[in-house]
Amino acid sequence: MNAPDTGADGGRAADAAAAHNPSDETWLRRLADEQAALRRVATLVAGGARPAEVFAAVADELGHLIRAEATFVSRVDQLSGERGEINGYATVVGSYGRVSDQAAVGFRRKLQPGMAMTAALRTGGPARISGDMLASGPFGEVVRRLGLRAAMAAPIVVEGRFWGLTVAATGREDFPAGAEARMADFTELAAIAIANAQAEEQLRELADTQSALRRLATLVARGESPEAVFTAVTREALRHFGSGNARMIRYESDGTATLVAREGTPDPDERVGAPWEGYPPAGLTATIRRTGQATRVDDYHDIRGGERFLRDGIVAAVGTPIQVDGRLWGMIAIGSGDGPLPDDAEQRMTEFTDLVATAVANAQNRAELIASRARIVAASDEARRRIERDLHDGAQQRLVALALRLRSAAESPERGEIRTEIADVGAGVMSVIDELQEISRGIHPAILSKAGLRSALRALGRRSAVPVDMDVRVNGRLPGPVEVGAYYVVSEMLTNAAKHARASVVRVDVEISGGTLRLCVRDDGVGGADPLRGSGLIGLKDRIEALGGTFSMHSPAGRGTIVSCGLPVLVGAGQLDAGPGD
Repeated sequence: MNAPDTGADGGRAADAAAAHNPSDETWLRRLADEQAALRRVATLVAGGARPAEVFAAVADELGHLIRAEATFVSRVDQLSGERGEINGYATVVGSYGRVSDQAAVGFRRKLQPGMAMTAALRTGGPARISGDMLASGPFGEVVRRLGLRAAMAAPIVVEGRFWGLTVAATGREDFPAGAEARMADFTELAAIAIANAQAEEQLRELADTQSALRRLATLVARGESPEAVFTAVTREALRHFGSGNARMIRYESDGTATLVAREGTPDPDERVGAPWEGYPPAGLTATIRRTGQATRVDDYHDIRGGERFLRDGIVAAVGTPIQVDGRLWGMIAIGSGDGPLPDDAEQRMTEFTDLVATAVANAQNRAELIASRARIVAASDEARRRIERDLHDGAQQRLVALALRLRSAAESPERGEIRTEIADVGAGVMSVIDELQEISRGIHPAILSKAGLRSALRALGRRSAVPVDMDVRVNGRLPGPVEVGAYYVVSEMLTNAAKHARASVVRVDVEISGGTLRLCVRDDGVGGADPLRGSGLIGLKDRIEALGGTFSMHSPAGRGTIVSCGLPVLVGAGQLDAGPGD
């Protein structure tokens, strides 16, 4: 709502005539007081004071200037009006005197008829209310309790628009003549200081946003999980725009939605990672999915299905879409327990969301890359298992049958000269069987599929050319990819210890701790192992990281080699168990 022409009407002109008399010493003294008050406010702004300090100073200086027992500065938003009606909200941003506890900073009230604030916005100039009209108005109870008998309000115009209001009240019968004009003059000049303070705050907000983006970029660069990045983004959004709660919702391709992060007021019925269900058809989630645009709910009392948010203490909210790679990925919603969020909330949140979308996209792409690598590893392992089964159940079984027939023929007394040749063929067939068994063991160890990681590692230790001191504190089965990954790490490191490290002993420790399989293989060999010189070590690292794990090597020359791995495991009922070592 644009501010109308603020030229004085007849009432204000009369006040101005009484207040502006250059030959009157009182007028000169008041002018000096006004200038001194404005200088103090301007000094605060120049010193980089926060807007809250500036607003409080304006309320304080105004109270002393017109000798009011109570003053406050309010920001107005969502202004609209037809045929002289004013609709919107006023939020106290600075207060002084006897209303400080009744209209503390953050107090928010809908503008209603009968308020001096509403009258000032309607006319575009100062307005006063006194006597019975004040006592019977929207603040009648507070007015009577504090013994206030008259109130005045003057609009604050910034960049041609109503920004807010100054309000003053007194316990005297009424303010003296000229008070409205003095209040309007001071407010008009104070608006410049308010605008400057707002500009300074916007610069601070920009710097704060850049700092937030750097923090998020650092998380992504460190390889933090998508869940950690989503939580950090949601926390930053709540810190910037609200004090109620914040949610990040991801839209799924099947038409459902998932709650991926939540900050602020707790709700035991909401679980991060769970489907986001039961949201209002006219609420933020459904509207943003349908339109792809930022939207708001100013009062959940007016929304069917809004009761779930009201139970949380959230009465209003604003949501903005998150676009990733040109498609609607999800949304961020900020909930408020103090009434509608400011008019510019959608714009500010959209700007922030557009900036953090890169962090969300990077985290999402990393998660998809890890999942893709894990699928490739799983497919490779399944192919190994299938080849091993085919060799065992197909060619190997046929060769065994042929060997038995040849052996039977060789043992027949009627085959004189052929017996020796048949025996040689049978020995050759058995040799081929042994080779096939060795090949299939390398492709995929059958004992791992049949008996699990603990037995498979013990078998590796028994076959090792280097003595092995093994402590495996794992009972039961683990997820297949985890077992295969751990097995190949131990197998490769035992092979390296025998072929290259000239080690005399290898120590293998395996345990489950905090939902992670922790594996450490160390030898007392010559050290100096370099993953860049061997594809085997690089392959191990890739395999472990593809499963979401960690792989590290420490191999100083002459001091042996230590390889440590951590693999996340899904701990389920009866799925795995930490037990005593072998």
